[in-house]
Amino acid sequence: MAGVTTNNSWDFPTSTDYVKDGASAIQTLATEIDTSTGKGLVAWQSYTPTIGGAGWALGNASVTGLYCQIGKTVHFAIRVVFGSTSTYGAGRPTLSLPVTATSAAGNFDFITNVAYFDASATVRNQGTADFSTTNVDLFVWGSAGTYVNALGVTSAVPFTWAASDVIYVSGTYEAA
Repeated sequence: MAGVTTNNSWDFPTSTDYVKDGASAIQTLATEIDTSTGKGLVAWQSYTPTIGGAGWALGNASVTGLYCQIGKTVHFAIRVVFGSTSTYGAGRPTLSLPVTATSAAGNFDFITNVAYFDASATVRNQGTADFSTTNVDLFVWGSAGTYVNALGVTSAVPFTWAASDVIYVSGTYEAA
């Protein structure tokens, strides 16, 4: 076969090819498409997010990351359940993305939902995230003024972090 698709390098016959066994050529192409879609075009895949930010360390936290990439659109979900050896920093934490984001990362390019759960008080707080090309930076919604605003998460915001507290992050962004 003389042709190859641009995105996935699937072989296909061109108008000048003599296809001796056309059914086999079509079966080969169908198998390549099926294999590609099963590896991530529509299937969710696991990944292990890492945490960043001054003083933040996962220790024995339970960390779950999932993502699905369709073309350049990436959907992701992260759950971090902090453990007894986790540490909480004075600065804002970041969590790694599964696929590098476009360099146009910023306020309008991505959709996120962030929730924080204080296990000892069964309190939930909502937040948002800002993106770099490799991380989501976490914020919590605050009310320190006339309008709701985004405050940086710290070891004491939105509450004093401890074992069993949870961060949930989900979102959609454009891959580089």
